Formats: sequence, C-alpha cells, structure tokens
Amino acid sequence: MDNKKLIAFRSLIIAAGATVAASFVGVYGVMIGATAAEMGWLQSSSNSLSNLGQILWGRISDRVGKRKPFLVSGSVILAVLWFMLPYSRTPVNLIVLYSLISIFSAMITVNWYSFIADNIMSERGRFLTLINDIASAGTIVSLIAMVFILAKYPDDVVIPFSTAAASYVISAVTVFKFQESRSKSLMTRNLYKTLKNLKNNNAFYKYFRATNIQSFFWSMAWPMFPITIVSIMHFSLEIVAVLTISSTLTMLITQYIIGKFIDKVNRVPIIFLNRIMLSGIPLMYAFFNILPLFILLEIYSGFIGSIQNTVTTSYTLDIVPQNNKAEYISILNGFNGMVYFFGALTGGYVLTLFLSIEPLKIALLLSYLIVFAGRFLSSFLFRGLIEENSGGRNNSVLSILFKPKGAGSPSGAVIHPR
Repeated sequence: MDNKKLIAFRSLIIAAGATVAASFVGVYGVMIGATAAEMGWLQSSSNSLSNLGQILWGRISDRVGKRKPFLVSGSVILAVLWFMLPYSRTPVNLIVLYSLISIFSAMITVNWYSFIADNIMSERGRFLTLINDIASAGTIVSLIAMVFILAKYPDDVVIPFSTAAASYVISAVTVFKFQESRSKSLMTRNLYKTLKNLKNNNAFYKYFRATNIQSFFWSMAWPMFPITIVSIMHFSLEIVAVLTISSTLTMLITQYIIGKFIDKVNRVPIIFLNRIMLSGIPLMYAFFNILPLFILLEIYSGFIGSIQNTVTTSYTLDIVPQNNKAEYISILNGFNGMVYFFGALTGGYVLTLFLSIEPLKIALLLSYLIVFAGRFLSSFLFRGLIEENSGGRNNSVLSILFKPKGAGSPSGAVIHPR
C-alpha cells in the first residue's frame, strides 16, 4: 500500500477515534466534580500546550530530519494516555493526563503535516481536501455510532476514550509502514529575529494583534460551556454526541460551499462579520434552555466555524511570508496558546468569583455577559485588516496545520488530534 492510501486510512481511524473522544473531555471533567477554577486549568493547560508544543516539536524534528519516529512513538504514548484517561477519577489527575495528551498531540500534529509536505508532492491541495473530507466523514459516522452505544451505556466514558486509545495503536502500526524521504527544514530562521521583524509585515501584524486580543475573550468561555451542558442542562454523553454531530455535519457542508468562491472575494468584511457572529455564542449558552435550541446553537456554531476554517485559513496563508510560512504560523499558534492559557484560566476564576455571591445559573449569566462584551468589542479590531490578493486556499500543507479553535463545542475548546 502506498503512502497516500496509508495516510488516508490513518486519517480516517484517528478521526473516528481520538477526534471524537476529545469531544467528551470537558464534559467528563464536570461529571467527576471539577470546579469552575479546575475547568479553567483543564482548558487553559491543554490548549496552550497543544499550541506551544508545535514550536518545540517542529524544531526538534527538523533537526532530526525524520518525521516517522516521532509519529510512531507519539502514537504509542497517546494510546497509553487515552487508555488511562477514564480512570482519572479526580480533576487534578484529569488535568495532568490531558495536558500530557496535548503535548504529544502537538508532536503528532506538526510531524504529521510536515510528513505530508515532505512526501506528497503532486496535487497536494486536492489530496489534503480529500483527507479532510475522509476525516470529517469518519468523525460523523463514529459520533452517530456513539449515540447508539451511549444510549445503551449512558455516561460510560470508557467507551470513547478506549476507542481513542485503539485508534492510536492502529496509527502506530500504519505509520510504521510509511515510506519516508528525508525532510526539508520548515523553520530555519532565528526565532528572535523573526519576532523583532513582525511589525515590518503590516498585514500579518494587524491580524496577529487582533486575533490574540480576541482569543483571550474567546477562551474565557471554554470552562463555562461544559458546566452549562452538564450542571444546568443535565445533558448526557449521548446528547453531547448529538450536539457535536450537528456542528460537524453543518461545518462539512458549508465548508464545501464556501470553498468554491472564497478566493474570488474580499475576505476582510467576511472575517469581521464572522467575528461579530462569534460573539453571540456565549449569549446563546446563557439564555437557551431546551435541547432543540442547543442543536440550533451547534448548527450556528458549525456554520461560523466553517467560515473560520476556510476564510481565515486562506487569509492567514496569504499574509505570511512565502518562504517562512511554517515559522510565522508556529508563532501565531504559539502566541495564541499563551493567550488561551490566561484566557481560559481567567474565565474559570471569574466564574468562581461570581459563584461566591450568586447561584450557578446567575453566575454563568454574568460570566457569559463579560465574555460577550469582550468578544464583541474586540471584533472591531478586524475591520482594519489588509486584504492580500495572492489567493490559494490550498497553497500549503499548513492550511490544515493552522486551525482556529472550535466556536461553541459543548466540551469547551478541545485539541485537534491528528
């Protein structure tokens, strides 16, 4: 079996296993009694480490010159960690284990797409689109299966987490069969010099500043989402799977439609409108009180998430220097990771503060209002972006390496296992 078929098979397996399992982590934290502050630590540590780790692992693997050893060893380690996860019966244990999963997921992510860049030369853009579609289909089919399985075994997180562990065992065996050529360096410049020169790239710097400021308020809501799902709405794991299907299926359909015209339009107004629309999600979590409304919320989230995954990705790739895409995107992801850390942590402690003076429902309402105000006001920073007309939504393997975080996942923000 050649590399393309092996890559497609592995993408399907991981999407059906680990990607689906990640949707239940935040909810599981609330189920085992995590406080608002502990949920802040869970979301902040996992998201910051998954982003910052890309810089570290990318540079290490570039020096080694091979991706395969990292992919095999990372898959084995992640299989063990996912298997251990449902037996972490305290929030602290869950935070530690999921932080480790985030670190090694970062190693997988950067080496996975670097491997594709190094070894798939012809029609790469079309191939990546196909891989994305295969992964999305695998996620949806697996989630549908989870709905029926969890209906029979409610609240049994061993099922999705063990499935994730099994997917990484299969991944390790699959990757071992890859034929690898020696890699080319993706990050060759001095990182300190690149940071000093960011302001010289006006278009990138404006986006870099705007996205990091809004990311703080974006991530503030992540500890609150699963608390609302479990403690206010009392949704089961089966319902969480249904909600995730709603957003994932909507995203898959709308991404296909948006992708047909995105290279022909001015993206700045669309990005600005997308950011305004994103600010409404905390209000929905604050005021929606029945399941049909939450399904509608997830459809809305999937729609604006598809704009994120096409318009924002396309724009980002066009404003980074052509010869240093990997380095600039790793910097953007790395700084986002630091902002996510402080944002999610702040969100957890803000909710804790309100809980000391108000009941849970009112405390969540007040917290969501703060998040909404921050997201809405910071959206106007995106009005000053500079459009670049180089086009090319699929002009780099990094179009998939760079992924904005989920808008309204019921599990809060989750890492994107690869």
